[in-house]
Amino acid sequence: MKKWLWLAATAFVILGLFILMETVPGYFGKKFIESDEFKMDYAYYTDSLITFELAPPDAEELADRPVAQSEIEEYRTRFGTLAEQVENIQSQYAADIEEAKAAKNEDVEKILLEERDRKIAAIQSNFSDNEVVEGKIKDERQEEIANSLRDLNANKPAFNADYAYYAYELKNTETGEVFTKGELSENPVFEKNYTAARPLSDREPDYFNSYLDGAVNEATFEGVIQIDRELLAASDSSSSFNQFNFIKSVTYFLSIAVAGVMIAVIMFLPFRWEWFTFSPLFEKWAGWRMEWRLLTAFLTVVYALFAAGNFNTSLMNSWSTNYASYGLSLGGEFIVALAVTALAILQVIWLAAYYKTPALFKQEFQKSVIHRNVKGLKQVFLNKSIGVQSLVLLTVIFFWGFGTMMSIIIPGILLVWLPATLFIGIPVLVLMLKRFSYLNVLMQETEAMARGQLNQAVPIRGSSPLANHARQLNRLKEGVKISMSEQAKSERLKTELITNVSHDLRTPLTSIITYTDLLKAPVLSDEERLSYAGILDRKSQRLKTLIEDLFEVSKMASGNIELHRSKLDFAQLLQQALAEHAEDIEQSGLDFRVSIGDKPLYIYADGQKWWRMLDNLILNSLKYALPGTRVFVSLNGTGGEAEFIIKNITRYELGENPDELFERFKRGDASRQTEGSGLGLAIAQSIVDLHGGALKIEVDGDLFKVTVTIKSA
Repeated sequence: MKKWLWLAATAFVILGLFILMETVPGYFGKKFIESDEFKMDYAYYTDSLITFELAPPDAEELADRPVAQSEIEEYRTRFGTLAEQVENIQSQYAADIEEAKAAKNEDVEKILLEERDRKIAAIQSNFSDNEVVEGKIKDERQEEIANSLRDLNANKPAFNADYAYYAYELKNTETGEVFTKGELSENPVFEKNYTAARPLSDREPDYFNSYLDGAVNEATFEGVIQIDRELLAASDSSSSFNQFNFIKSVTYFLSIAVAGVMIAVIMFLPFRWEWFTFSPLFEKWAGWRMEWRLLTAFLTVVYALFAAGNFNTSLMNSWSTNYASYGLSLGGEFIVALAVTALAILQVIWLAAYYKTPALFKQEFQKSVIHRNVKGLKQVFLNKSIGVQSLVLLTVIFFWGFGTMMSIIIPGILLVWLPATLFIGIPVLVLMLKRFSYLNVLMQETEAMARGQLNQAVPIRGSSPLANHARQLNRLKEGVKISMSEQAKSERLKTELITNVSHDLRTPLTSIITYTDLLKAPVLSDEERLSYAGILDRKSQRLKTLIEDLFEVSKMASGNIELHRSKLDFAQLLQQALAEHAEDIEQSGLDFRVSIGDKPLYIYADGQKWWRMLDNLILNSLKYALPGTRVFVSLNGTGGEAEFIIKNITRYELGENPDELFERFKRGDASRQTEGSGLGLAIAQSIVDLHGGALKIEVDGDLFKVTVTIKSA
């Protein structure tokens, strides 16, 4: 029960404050005679009183007012210049005169010519004689004055009836004439005194402005004007007075009620979230989509503002002397406004409780239809040129259609509509149609690409976004062609890989099977048995090495390997690797020229893996370098990087593409007679890549060069 009391009280406070914002400035602590409505009505009354009663316009005086030169010029040029008016008269009679001539009716022709010449002479006299024009202006003026006075006399009874509750005693300060109406009261509703220093005067002449170019009544009056209380109560104007006092009473009542309810809520009904969040209504509301929750809250708040504004409008404007009907109508509107305001407050509380964490609001917003639509609108301007062009097109079409409709209603607009259509509408339409036709071409080319037709290039027209899209399609075609070529190459290499793996694994395996069978022979000497066992051992080790290398390069290629990096001296590691193969180097007949330097060169690397990379590259040179030649090994630190280079003259002829040497089971000897696994360079490449370095192979004739670079520590 408390929660509904709190909700109703809070709604009453908010609605009351909204109403007071409208009523307090004009009604709180003020009297009816201080209102803007009364001030405007009183100003109209005093101006009309002077015109109707105190100093009505004098027809003779107004008619005798001198004619100004500006009035003369206006009269002369009212229908154009002299030449234009003469030409107009001539054109009016030309057809009739020609018709009379053709009919040989001389009498009619003579009458038409005389009438035309008489009118032309009158126009010429207007431009040559000021006195003639003055006489015509005064004739017009007298007719206008007569019409104005007739209207004035017709409106005078209505004025006296509407303002019968006024009483006054005023004296003309110039003539001394005294004007009175009614009896002055000692306790009037309103009274205003005028003195010689601040007299009553006609501030803005209302009745003769339009006819007599602002003729001002200069009469002034002193005395007093009152509003009689009893006469006002008996008049129709009492409703304004009563309505003002009623709104004033409502303002006082609401001010006290709002303050009292606000204090009561603060002291006895402190707000609690659980009142509104632990309820079946909240649970059902929480099950709605975000869009429905926000839309319902928005519409409720808007309708609450509308209902409150509607109550204010009724309070201010819909006064009725039928107090019972008026009170019921006004009370009903207040109850409706109060109920909708309470519902709006409830919606706001639910929203605040539900979206306590911004993360939830963000999460739901990203899934909402609003977000998708906003995102879609943003995507219109991903390419700003296309977005702007589309907006321009829609704008032109809208105004074109609007202009077409308006030209039907107002034919004069055709003067603007036709040039706009020719120079803006049609060119924009043609441009857009060309763009759409080009878009159709691009769509057809895209479909052709999807079918595998890649030989024909997409046409590029101009420098529009669509032309840029065509360039991208051509690049895509080239990329697809290259990809298909690489795929064909990959299939070929896969076949070679299977062949090479089969050969390299089958060779030692065949030897193992063969010598195993020989060992089964019943009669074998110890020397033969030991010889066969040695061969089996070598072939087994060979097979083991092949399988381990294959397993290791597969792990490295998949990235499924863990590095244990540490700071190590690259120069020292290289010296250890060379020392490890010192005996093999001496037996190979190769001349190793080593340039390492005296200073340490530190890198962050996995020592075991990095040593394996160096070992593979040194073994590669020992196997494939031409006997009797030199092998150059160098290590330098430049530009924050460590650079290791090993180069030699190859024993076998290499292909033109050095990248093929990185391929698994690829060897320098195509006949595959050496003992290598064909995985050395592939493993070295993978190790360097895992460390973020670079390994590059260069082949120049028989010169084979490997360069390894890695960031120094």
